Amino acid sequence: MTPDEQEMVFSFAQSTFFNTVNLIVTITGYGAFVLGTIIAVVSLRKRTWGRSQTILLVCLLVIFSCFTWDIFYSGGFNISDIRYTFVQTLPGGLVAQAEASDRKTLAWQYMPSWAATVNLLLSDCIVVWRAWILFRDGKFWKISLAALMIANIGVNVADCIWGNIELSVEIASSTTLDWLSSIISLIVNIFATILIAFKAWNYHRFMSAVSIRKRTRSENILLLLIESGAIYCGIQSVYGVFILLDVYTVVGTGFSQAMDVITAMSIVAAACYPVATKVTAWGTSFSRIHEMPLLECCSGSFVQMEP
Repeated sequence: MTPDEQEMVFSFAQSTFFNTVNLIVTITGYGAFVLGTIIAVVSLRKRTWGRSQTILLVCLLVIFSCFTWDIFYSGGFNISDIRYTFVQTLPGGLVAQAEASDRKTLAWQYMPSWAATVNLLLSDCIVVWRAWILFRDGKFWKISLAALMIANIGVNVADCIWGNIELSVEIASSTTLDWLSSIISLIVNIFATILIAFKAWNYHRFMSAVSIRKRTRSENILLLLIESGAIYCGIQSVYGVFILLDVYTVVGTGFSQAMDVITAMSIVAAACYPVATKVTAWGTSFSRIHEMPLLECCSGSFVQMEP
């Protein structure tokens, strides 16, 4: 084996190793997601059924389907890549085998962007929906949320289309649309989380003013939404930084492999986010939060709420 062949084998083995790490991260997150989804669906069945529960169930099922498809892609791509690169020998040696692997796995590479984007957009829609419910009478904030979400959908769909075009012309690096889609999704989540935090702060002030010290169910739900939103925004921020560095700086192999791991983590986070926020608690009780003083305390009116 020549030194060039040894270097090629090392490069392929390194790529296979990190692809396997990405697969482990994704499968681990998928296991947690499936468990959370089962708990959420079972809990939803025990509640009074309404429109919000139906929408939530549909969102969970779509996210489940897309995440399952992403797992199918990750496993299938790795198996095909290893098979055609290392297992199946060709007369031209490793170079011919690598070219054959690229051809055979090309169809797989069209799959992940759409499934991941659907999950991301559904996750963003859910957090926007939460903020929307809390600002039922806030026309400006509702318009702002809607405008940001429409822009988010447009940019992310355009990014997926451009990603497919990149595959056809064999462009492998990140583009402006890659970081723009990541940043606008981050802005949507930060904006919605800040709005929820603002309502929670007003609610806390109101409860303190009427000398109620015991933390209520509404406050627990809002704190959970804020904390989970902050964690999710943190993951998105790290991913956005990696994308920006990949677009505007010269990066090495190690950075690209680390970015693949961060990408896998962001895909897992987007799928798990709605479940991780205990969507079952949000189902019936959160959809009725507008009946509570949370939305009324700023205007001076008050509707009695059970602690």
